[in-house]
Amino acid sequence: MKHLVLLVAVLSLAACTGQSYDTELAQENQWKMLGVKDGENGRLVRTENELQKLSDVPEGALNEYRLGYQQGIEDYCLPYKTYKHGKQGQQYTGQCLNTEHESLAIQGWEAGYKEYVSEQDQLWLNNE
Repeated sequence: MKHLVLLVAVLSLAACTGQSYDTELAQENQWKMLGVKDGENGRLVRTENELQKLSDVPEGALNEYRLGYQQGIEDYCLPYKTYKHGKQGQQYTGQCLNTEHESLAIQGWEAGYKEYVSEQDQLWLNNE
C-alpha cells in the first residue's frame, strides 16, 4: 500500500510538471517552442481556446505556435520515427495528415503497429 501511495504521488507530480511546463512556455511568450514540443510529442494541434487556457494569446502568438507545431510534427512524422511509434503500440490518430511524408509516415506506422500486434499475440499465446 505504501508503494502504491508513493507511485500515485510521483505520477501526480509528473502530470502537474507537464502541465506547468506548457503554461510556463505560454506565459513566457514561447509560443513557437510550445508548438514544437506539441508536434514532437505527436499531440494534435491545439485550438486557440486551448491555448487561451494556458495564458493570454497576444497577436501573432497563434501563428508562432502553428509554425512551431508544423516544425515539430514534421519531425514526429518522419517515416522511420512513425515505424517506431507503431512498434511501441501507439495508435495512429491522424497526427501526420498534411505533412510532407504523410503516406510514407502512415505506411511506416502501420508496419510498426502490425509488428507490435504480432508480438503481443505471441506473448499472449506463450502465457496460456
